[in-house]
Amino acid sequence: MTMKRWLTIVGLLAAGGVVGASGIIAITEVNRLTSTDAFCASCHSMATLATDANFKQSPHEANVAGLRVGCADCHISPGNWFAETYDHAAFAVRDVLAEYTHDFSDPARWDKRRNELAADVRDEMRRTDSATCRKCHDGAAVRPASEAGRAAHALLRQPGMTCIDCHANLVHGPASSASGPAR
Repeated sequence: MTMKRWLTIVGLLAAGGVVGASGIIAITEVNRLTSTDAFCASCHSMATLATDANFKQSPHEANVAGLRVGCADCHISPGNWFAETYDHAAFAVRDVLAEYTHDFSDPARWDKRRNELAADVRDEMRRTDSATCRKCHDGAAVRPASEAGRAAHALLRQPGMTCIDCHANLVHGPASSASGPAR
């Protein structure tokens, strides 16, 4: 192979590396910018959730430790750039289409949509074994004060049991299609 051909190959590989790295950096920045609470609440139907009394009093918004959990902490898969990007893209397309094709200012229509979304989130959390919960909470380290709480957390060691099975409606208030009690 001639020197010119080698230089062309090396140049193309270097250009591909720069384009690929630039793309990853750009997508990572878009993920970061679209993971803020302000961005999530900018959608008109989601804006009401930020002022909802259930949300304001939830353990993830108001707690003795002073910790505040953001929307993306619970709704975006952790630890995998591809999964995070996929979640952003898939959920964004679904939600934007729903916002532009439906009028959620009608409380009955919004409640129906919220129940559908709650069911989707519970299914996703079961599918991922509550990965978004477990990135902050270590099930083995949780020490509930009551015997019933300790027995319930012992169930997490059983296959198929996950956080959302007991902790449904934890932040956003009761959804009529809930499959478990709020805790």
